[in-house]
Amino acid sequence: MSSDSNLGRATFPTKPCYNCRRRRRRCDKSQPSCHRCSRDGEECLGYGRVLRWVDPPTAAATAAAGNLRRLSSREHGGPWDAGGLGHDTAIRTTALIRPALVDPLLSNLSIDSRYYIHHFSNVVCRDLVSIDQQDRNPFRSLVLLVEEHDFLQAIVLATSAMHLAVLYRHQGRSSRGALVDALSSKARAISLLRAALEQQPLVHKEILLAAMVFFINLDLIDSGKGGWKTHMQAAGSLISSFQTTEQQIDWTLAPMADAIAADCLTYRILGSTISSYEPDPAGSDLLQVDQDATVFSILSRNEAHSYHCCPPLILQIIMSASRLFGPEFSAADGQARLSAAQALLLQAREYDIEKWVYNISGLARHDDLPTRVKLASAHRAACCLYIVLAVSNDDEGLPDMPDTRPDRLAVEIYNSLASVPIDHVLLKGIVWPTFMAGAQTDDLSLRNWLLERLRAILGLKLLVCPWGYVSTAIEMLEDIWAWRERVPKSERMVNWLQGLKGVRNGCLIV
Repeated sequence: MSSDSNLGRATFPTKPCYNCRRRRRRCDKSQPSCHRCSRDGEECLGYGRVLRWVDPPTAAATAAAGNLRRLSSREHGGPWDAGGLGHDTAIRTTALIRPALVDPLLSNLSIDSRYYIHHFSNVVCRDLVSIDQQDRNPFRSLVLLVEEHDFLQAIVLATSAMHLAVLYRHQGRSSRGALVDALSSKARAISLLRAALEQQPLVHKEILLAAMVFFINLDLIDSGKGGWKTHMQAAGSLISSFQTTEQQIDWTLAPMADAIAADCLTYRILGSTISSYEPDPAGSDLLQVDQDATVFSILSRNEAHSYHCCPPLILQIIMSASRLFGPEFSAADGQARLSAAQALLLQAREYDIEKWVYNISGLARHDDLPTRVKLASAHRAACCLYIVLAVSNDDEGLPDMPDTRPDRLAVEIYNSLASVPIDHVLLKGIVWPTFMAGAQTDDLSLRNWLLERLRAILGLKLLVCPWGYVSTAIEMLEDIWAWRERVPKSERMVNWLQGLKGVRNGCLIV
């Protein structure tokens, strides 16, 4: 009888959830899952006991673990801890790709290479998506292909080694060994990729595309100042060739190829806003007007994975706005540029951000949708700021559009970003709107707040995104502020964005 009377009674957890207990952190004991876990981008495992299948370690696996500990101590300056990421992370991520001698995926690789592949699968791949779903991360499938394609193996090793080098640098540890490995693997990847591209007809185009885009990722991890433009041009030509040939992509690799193409398109679009990237006229440009439908389709299929959390439509508007700097609108066509800018602004303002977020398919069950709304709103405000700066040097914004004052748009970006916790896993998606707001504002307190957010990506929580291009963004902001202090408003012939485009800046800020 007493058990029946308890059926309708609500029960509340008396202990923290499994993840919070394990990390010795405060848990809010929310039902059905802990909000702290959702904010950190991980699946809450509940409040009961977690049961796991445990395979007894073989002698070979035990020996392999010992070898890796010795390797890390010798090459990377300390006991092996999954690339210096902490004990909990090492335990959590080892299940994905075990760096063991008996692993058939890695059996023909050296111990050093296994170490880097392990780091790529468990850490780099997590950086490349918004919230990592271990069994649905399209970039992790590259690990299955490294044995078959030597050029892919080389660029994956180079990317992972460079990631570790940057990570160690921010930790104050020696990065020399990892940096040497990164540069030697990069040189080998260039040679092998060149040989693969000389073969006719081209085969495995999706694998070639992956290698080219990871050359861009390698540059972004290093500093964002490297030869990314050459790789962008080559990747664009390859993506265009998918539409003009009858060669079919292996359906098992389609999600991976789609995700990599979407990343390349996003880099191209956001890169065009600040850099002076000009594609080779003889090649194929991803931002050609006749490619708009294809670009939107690719971006839409991968919106659940994109770590920028920027709506595909907003990216497409940015892509259209970048043409305001191009030959389509000459200096004599001021009214045409203004009308085009006003139309793009209206399109961005009318877009329903919240509806888009709550209809994204393929998100993790524990995803943080309200934070996605804030990030997408920040990107929309930054998009509007970009459009205004492209056509106007007036502090009042565009005629008959009172909500287009640049300073107000910078504050609008801040208001959206202020709702994103500084230790949130989605913080890595704030770099471009933060840069746009920081470069525009004269408010010292707002500048400091925005700088704090960028530095948090690099140093406060090392699992977020310790990529070198974030440091480059900080350096560029400081240079822009110095210019604004040095040159009075009355003497400025152009705004900061037009000035950056005019000096043929080559940095990639995404």
